Amino acid sequence: MNGFSVVDDQTVDVSIGPRNVWRLTLFSPARDIDTAQRIAVEARGSSWVCQGMDATVIAPGPFGVQRYPVTAVRKLTPEELRLKKKKPKS
Repeated sequence: MNGFSVVDDQTVDVSIGPRNVWRLTLFSPARDIDTAQRIAVEARGSSWVCQGMDATVIAPGPFGVQRYPVTAVRKLTPEELRLKKKKPKS
């Protein structure tokens, strides 16, 4: 993983190289994840993340390290990547 961006309080995109971006849907809202400078993705059960319940997003927060179970994982399409790159930063 070489980067991440927060889509909303329940969705995080993680980059695995320039053309591989995976969208992770979190089990519950992570209200402070948009202020995190870094996150980690922990695989559960093996070293591979193949489906949602295989992973947990770990992020430092104002009340210590927070753990957010992932419920869905999917790779962004080339079209979604193009749209994401065109989207202006706020």
